[in-house]
Amino acid sequence: MSTQASTTATQNLNRFIGEQFVATTNQNDRSTNAKDFLDAQFPLANGSHQDVCSYVVYYNHLLAFLKDGTQCGLQNPCQFVALTGHKNEPTSVVLKNNDTHVEICFDRLGTLGATDSAHIEDIQVSMPIKNLPTPYKQWISLLHTSCQPTEGNCKVFTAKDGTDYALHQR
Repeated sequence: MSTQASTTATQNLNRFIGEQFVATTNQNDRSTNAKDFLDAQFPLANGSHQDVCSYVVYYNHLLAFLKDGTQCGLQNPCQFVALTGHKNEPTSVVLKNNDTHVEICFDRLGTLGATDSAHIEDIQVSMPIKNLPTPYKQWISLLHTSCQPTEGNCKVFTAKDGTDYALHQR
């Protein structure tokens, strides 16, 4: 992909996030918008992220189990890049579209995860920090309005091949 196309994709993503999340205060709307965001950026081969009951990692693929009893993977399986926790019940999964990473965090007992059909506690997007060199990004929550960008040097996940998958942050 060319640099110009990648820049345009990032600008479109930033605009989408601004329009869909910043002005939304109702938690149900935030959750619906976040899953619509997943459908737009990381579509499933069949169905919608709105209808997912659970996510598991099967070999090197993210598999979504839907409310109707069917399962499917991502339309573009390469977008799944890493996870934390066990493959049968991940604590989080990391998806990548162009240069943007998205972490879907799960917690059955969490404030939001306890009531979400897929037990999604948060969906975080890595955003470039202005005026800093490339690898540095901050993680912005799409579901928690009181959440501040995460701090620290990096987040470490397990890549599909079992190696460390580190994402730098400030």
